[in-house]
Amino acid sequence: MSEKDGEPNGEQVDAEQLDAETPGVEDAGALEAAEAGVADEAETDEDKVVATPTQRRSRSSSRPAGRTPDTGSTGTRTRAAAERERAAEQRKKRDLGRFLREVVAELRKVIWPGRKELITYTTVVIIFVAVMVAIVAGLDLLFAQGVLAVFG
Repeated sequence: MSEKDGEPNGEQVDAEQLDAETPGVEDAGALEAAEAGVADEAETDEDKVVATPTQRRSRSSSRPAGRTPDTGSTGTRTRAAAERERAAEQRKKRDLGRFLREVVAELRKVIWPGRKELITYTTVVIIFVAVMVAIVAGLDLLFAQGVLAVFG
């Protein structure tokens, strides 16, 4: 458009250039506005500072006025850090109760063997263990004989 239509030629060229650089975007101005809004929102959320509940600073602190608080100090922290710590504390409290509820729920899903199956499984395990003990004992005797034969 021309300057008499209300839009200077410089903005038209910039908008066309942005449209060419970002394929699939119809309105470069709307894209810029949306990106600026997201950036501003993220910046304001990070700048919010919350005092720690265990160590509160008094109003007459030795910190000079106008200085932004250091997020690495022990007196203040960002809102995001405070919310993360609060969520972690709540998860720790819920973890034991949640774990026990899940254990009970999983045990209810188990198909428990009947008396006859239990006796059968127990017998199979005892026989298998006895056979393995016999094999290991036989190999032990064999190797002991071999060592005595070689080393006298």
